[in-house]
Amino acid sequence: MTPRRISQPDQRAADAKRQRASIRRKYKIDLNKRRNLLPGEIPHVIDTLIVLKLAGYSNIQMGKVIGISRGQVREFLASEIVQERLVELRQALPQAALNLLQGYMVEAVQALVDVMRRTDDDKYILQAAGEILDRAGLPKASRTERHNVNEEKTTFTDDSMVERLREMPVEVQEQAAQMIEQLEALLSDVKEGDAEAE
Repeated sequence: MTPRRISQPDQRAADAKRQRASIRRKYKIDLNKRRNLLPGEIPHVIDTLIVLKLAGYSNIQMGKVIGISRGQVREFLASEIVQERLVELRQALPQAALNLLQGYMVEAVQALVDVMRRTDDDKYILQAAGEILDRAGLPKASRTERHNVNEEKTTFTDDSMVERLREMPVEVQEQAAQMIEQLEALLSDVKEGDAEAE
């Protein structure tokens, strides 16, 4: 009986697997074995280590990224020069982040102005304008503030006006009541329109 022939797809899959294993062996980093570095490589390795350390990488991860042993990573990080640079950069990072944020603030305001000028939708124009005014220190009135203002407009504080309305004929009182209802309806429509705009 002749042995069964391996099918072509199976053969190709086995060849690809062997090739991947060969490549992995070739590029596998032994984190226990020290690597000889040229004098010109050391400053670049140190700079990369500092950046990776500030980014929160572990010693094992840094060793794998750079291709050096864990012992070499520890030695470089323990040196006085690296420690001093790490302290300096950690102190400088908040100011650098603040400078970057301020640069983006200008761009954000420009984007709002661009939306305000180019869009056809009134809703977006008003929102962009409100955001710009808010950033400039002119906050928009809240709903409660607008509601309080509306209440003040519809409340009659003049007692003499109410007394005079009571003395008027019934037809005039009904007409005044209708006018007040129309005014309240108008104000509630305006309030609903403001709420939808937000």
